[in-house]
Amino acid sequence: MMKSFWLTSLRRARPNSCAMAFLIFACCGHVATADDAPKQPAPAKAESQSPETEMQPLFDGKSLSGWTKPYEWGKTEVVDGEIHLTADKKFFLVTEKVFHDYEFEGEVKLPEGKSNSGFMARGQVKPNEVFGYQAEADPTDRRWSGGLYDERRRQWLNPLWEQPEAQAAFDRDRWNRYRIRCVGNHLQFFVNDVPTTDYFDPVDLSGRIGLQHHGEKGQTYRFRNLKVRNLGSHEWKPLFDGKSLDGWETVGGGTWTVVDGILQGRASSEANEPNGMLYSKHPMTDGTYRIEYRFKKGDSGFFVRSEIIENKPFVKGVQCEIDNSDEVGGLYQTGGAGWLVRPLHYLETGFPKDRHAVVNRFWKQAREGLQLDKKPVVSDDDETPWNMMTVSVHGKRIVVHLNDCLAVDHVVEDLADSGVIALQLHGNQDLEVDFRKVEMLVPTSEE
Repeated sequence: MMKSFWLTSLRRARPNSCAMAFLIFACCGHVATADDAPKQPAPAKAESQSPETEMQPLFDGKSLSGWTKPYEWGKTEVVDGEIHLTADKKFFLVTEKVFHDYEFEGEVKLPEGKSNSGFMARGQVKPNEVFGYQAEADPTDRRWSGGLYDERRRQWLNPLWEQPEAQAAFDRDRWNRYRIRCVGNHLQFFVNDVPTTDYFDPVDLSGRIGLQHHGEKGQTYRFRNLKVRNLGSHEWKPLFDGKSLDGWETVGGGTWTVVDGILQGRASSEANEPNGMLYSKHPMTDGTYRIEYRFKKGDSGFFVRSEIIENKPFVKGVQCEIDNSDEVGGLYQTGGAGWLVRPLHYLETGFPKDRHAVVNRFWKQAREGLQLDKKPVVSDDDETPWNMMTVSVHGKRIVVHLNDCLAVDHVVEDLADSGVIALQLHGNQDLEVDFRKVEMLVPTSEE
C-alpha cells in the first residue's frame, strides 16, 4: 500500500490491470442438474479490451446544470468558464448523476494562503453531508495531494507519506489536472499524469463526483475542464447457491453441509482427521471475492490461486487466515514460506506515527465483527457475529479487508498465475465455521 509496497505496486500496476479473468460458475437461486452442470467459465474482458466511450463534459462552462449542492450553506457560481466555490464552512458541490465505473478528468486551482480541497470519487450524499472517497488536494508541507482520504469515515487510506515521486506531482501555484479511474473496487488517482494512488477498497461501487470547499473563510476554489467517460459497472455474483455444493469439490477430512442456506464446515479432534478442503471446480486468475462467515472455534482459511494435491495437507498456495485470533486476515503460504504478512503490516512503513491510532481503532472495531456502521450482523438465535472478508487478487498483489478495514496489501512474488479458490477445515481440532455468502465481483451483464 504505502512506502514499502505501494510504490512497488504503482510501478507494476497498470491502469487496466484489474480484469476479472473468469465469470462465475454458480448462480444463486438456481438448482443445477447434470445437463446444466457448471462448465469452464469464459474469460472476462480485460479493461484494456473493453470498449470505452468518449469523454463527455460534466460542466458546460456556462451553468451548473447537472450539479447540485446538498448543503444549506456555501456559494457556487460560474465565472469565465470556471466553477467557483466560496464559503466559511466545508461543503461539496456534487453531480446529480450517480456514476459506477468511470474515468474522470478535472482541474483545480487553489487560492493563496491556507487552503485544502479535493475531488470526491463515488461520494455518498445525505442532506448537509457528503462522505466517501476523496482525491486530496493538499498544498501543505506534507504534500499529500493525490492521496486517498475517506471523508467522514475511515480518514486516510493512502497518505502519501514518504512517497517523494507522488508528493512532487502537485504544484500549488498553477492549475492541477486530476484523473480518477474507478473500476470495480479498484481506485486509481493521477495528478498531472503522475500516479499517486492505486488502491482496492470494497465499500462503494458507485456514487457522485464532487468538488470540495474545505471551509476556509473567504477562500475561493476554482474548477474547470470537468469531463467523464463511462466504463460500465460491476456487481457481486454468488459462487455458492445457498442450496447445494454445485460447482465445488471436497477433499480431506471434516464435513461440509448446507443447512437453511448456510454452508457449514465441521471437524472434530476425536476423529483425528487431516485438513479438509472445499474448492472450486475451475481455476481462477485475477478476481475480487467476498465471503461472509461466522466463526465459533478452530482454524480456517480462504485460499486463492492454489493447487489441490493428492497428499496432506491437500493444498498448496496462499490463504487468508480465518480464525478468532489477531492474525485473522493475514496471509499464510501453505507448502511454502509459511507466514507472509500479518494484519496491519503496512502501518510502520505506510503511515506516520500520529495516524496509527485511527487505523488501530478501526481494526479493533473490525475484529469485534463491526462494519463501518458499527452494527453487528447476527442471526436471531445466535450471538456470534457474521464477518465480511473481501480478497482482491490482481497480478501478484493480494489485498484483504476485514469488515471494511484493510488487513493486508502485499505482493506475493511466487503467487501462481492461476488456481482454485478454496475454504479450509484445519485438521485434528474441533472446528465450527459457517459461510452464508461466497461471491465474486464481475462486470455487470449488458441487457
